[in-house]
Amino acid sequence: MFQSLFRKKLIYILSNFFLFFSFFLVFYFSFKTVIHHHSYSQIFISYALGFVKNGLLGEFVFFLKKMTNLDFKIIINLIFLLFHLINIYLFLKIIKPTLNHSKIIFLFLVLNPALIVFPIYDIGAFLRKETFAVTAFLIHIYISQRYNYDLIDKRKYNNYLAYIIFPLLSMNILIHSIQILFLPVHFLIIKNNLNNKFTKKSLIFISLILIMVLLSSTIGKTISPQELYNITVDKIGDFNKQFSITNSPYLFLTQGVFERFKSTLPYFKDTSLVKLYFFSIIIIFTPLLYMLEKIKITKNKFNSFQILLSIIPFILLIFLASDWGRWIYLMAVILVGIKLQYKIININNFNFSILIKIALFLSIGFYLFFFNLSHCCVKNLFFYGLNQNINLFFEITIGKLAIIEHIKY
Repeated sequence: MFQSLFRKKLIYILSNFFLFFSFFLVFYFSFKTVIHHHSYSQIFISYALGFVKNGLLGEFVFFLKKMTNLDFKIIINLIFLLFHLINIYLFLKIIKPTLNHSKIIFLFLVLNPALIVFPIYDIGAFLRKETFAVTAFLIHIYISQRYNYDLIDKRKYNNYLAYIIFPLLSMNILIHSIQILFLPVHFLIIKNNLNNKFTKKSLIFISLILIMVLLSSTIGKTISPQELYNITVDKIGDFNKQFSITNSPYLFLTQGVFERFKSTLPYFKDTSLVKLYFFSIIIIFTPLLYMLEKIKITKNKFNSFQILLSIIPFILLIFLASDWGRWIYLMAVILVGIKLQYKIININNFNFSILIKIALFLSIGFYLFFFNLSHCCVKNLFFYGLNQNINLFFEITIGKLAIIEHIKY
């Protein structure tokens, strides 16, 4: 018994170390250079010409620049470092109950290339604004988990909703409109936990969020993306010498659904790209759903229809934006969160022969270490995963790495 507890504690400590170290490794390089130009470009969208959607983060960055005069890299990386650390902490807390029943499933979730490590396996997904939406989701799942484990009562859950979740959702809608796509799953979590009995406080905040959604989709349409891009270039100043700002995120601000679909259509016509992402979806969701199915929980209030409602906004997003890997990642995170918010009563054993267990172990090991879920425009499925991060560590250690793209792509 003592040895079993010791092993579980050791696995949990090593998992913490692995995740925190892996993120610090990439952030170490990110503090030194701009590792992805498109990511930086969308961060600088601000209210320079008035209210525009997705502008809150950029406005905050420019405010901090004015107050501290720090390099933009320092400001941006400190913000994202804080939120990624929060995400790691919450993710490990949420999946920790699986460790009491199955070390294999726990480690599978820790190392899964479509979950917490996705933003560092592919630098194109690094420093993206959905980080904040994921933080809000993980916080809600963690609070819901504590509620369903009877660690907090309904009054505390309602207070957490009013003073943490709803303000976070409101703020995130102004940071990136992708937060709107998370609203169905948040609503269903609340609905199921409160048995449809919403407090007046909750209804007020839900109404305010719906108003913000309406405003974010209507106000700011008259602002010229090109003018906003030009004034942003001027505001960045000398930092322009460190990276090549692109106007793509600014052009997206005023595009409608039909325009977004039209710009994504060429990716659907690329049969090799569609084929690789089709295989990626199978490779990601087949083992993930298999592992989640083994977890037996109490009070599972999410039926199949509600699960579909939770992820369908991101399925539809595949037709409106070409960063398909990012949408796969967000769906995987949602599926794990929905399941693990409820109390685990048991996890079924892997009842196979020793040879099949060895084959399964080797397959999972290869998948976790060598599979790559590319955020966009996938070129390779294998040998660009964790093994690349290990290689990156040695390249940085011996001081021979000049540009991170050399090793990540």
